[in-house]
Amino acid sequence: MDLTTTRNWLPAYCHTGNFLPTVQETIILMAKRPYFFPDFVGRAIAWLQTAEVRQLGFTYEPATTLPCKWKCSDESLFGVDLALYAFTGHYPFDKGKIGGQFNEAAVGAAVHHCPVNVDFGGSHVGYIPGPDGGTFGYVQRPLNNEELSTDCGAVMAIMAPFKKVYDDACRSILLNKPEERVLVSVPNEFLQPSWSGERVKLLVDIEHLTAGLVPYDENVAYTHKLAGRSLFYASERFLESISTDSVAKFSTPEKRRVADDLTAQFFHIFDSDPELEGGDLKHRFLPYMKYILSSRHAPYPIKAAVTRANIEHNAITDCVRAESYRPYSFACFTGVFIDMFDPSTKCYVNLFQPVGASLKIAGRTREYEFSAAENHERFDAVAPAESVLPLSNVLACSNADRLVESFTFQPKSASRPSVGQSRRW
Repeated sequence: MDLTTTRNWLPAYCHTGNFLPTVQETIILMAKRPYFFPDFVGRAIAWLQTAEVRQLGFTYEPATTLPCKWKCSDESLFGVDLALYAFTGHYPFDKGKIGGQFNEAAVGAAVHHCPVNVDFGGSHVGYIPGPDGGTFGYVQRPLNNEELSTDCGAVMAIMAPFKKVYDDACRSILLNKPEERVLVSVPNEFLQPSWSGERVKLLVDIEHLTAGLVPYDENVAYTHKLAGRSLFYASERFLESISTDSVAKFSTPEKRRVADDLTAQFFHIFDSDPELEGGDLKHRFLPYMKYILSSRHAPYPIKAAVTRANIEHNAITDCVRAESYRPYSFACFTGVFIDMFDPSTKCYVNLFQPVGASLKIAGRTREYEFSAAENHERFDAVAPAESVLPLSNVLACSNADRLVESFTFQPKSASRPSVGQSRRW
């Protein structure tokens, strides 16, 4: 078989030989309806006061516990601060950075202020209710004539050039079947990075998508080279991964776009000049970009938010395991903040889908870990604690049942085989 590779062009951070830690499946995480964030805070505080938690060694005393937040600085999330203030009577200590990153440097100051920290944090994404599950990645801005704006703006801006290149590849890679085999026509900028003028490069994984170059035959017109493109046979691996409808679509002489059948196992996408901090990627979700963009289960903004929440949850739990924090206790609740605009109050409202929780007890360096499913099971079983301050005095919207009901998104089940994120193929 006449076949080489495109993988040698890849930068180290997305090399196929590197294991990429798995993150939670959006289809599982988002199968349950999210909480109104103040309701989640009340349930979390009630749970922290249960016998179960006391038996694990964690003691929650409102007068000696510092509420903390780590989230983006976007004003759509100010309801998070207000909810924590209402339920604890204390203004939350800030452990976050723009884009929803956890700020490890803030932890030392926080434990200096109080030896018991309760952390609420995560990534965030805008949501507009509507048909077909609504729209993610945007929210209305009340201070800008209620015009739509990206949310999280920082994350959407990072993803924009990746999305542009991926969409171009979905439109430009063509398949057809002029005779016995399905062919794949690939623009050369998706085969060699120097042929592309974009900073973000997409490379087709020809070892998976294709089964060799189509040989030239002067008597067969479709084998004649087209400037700027290379022609391959489609691999059985690719044809087996797509739906029967797609196979039929590609099995005619007419050239058809690959469209959303260009899934993660068949391409690589990377920033040719990524931002670094201390030699590591500043934006640690970049290696997951191809999974985010080509997800069959959920729109890419919510997929990105779930991925980033997983990464930052690992960052905070890893941080508090340090020997220097052995004397302190931490309760960490991580999730995805879902920002909505309430037209009736002209204010933002925050829903919250928990991703994970952990308890690190003073005197230890390892913590108890709880899954998203366990969080829902435990918190659904307890009534929210009473807030220190009346929610109606603090929040513009103290009861968001109708907004929670308007969140109608349900992840799609895969209609064809799907490969996980561990790069085991």
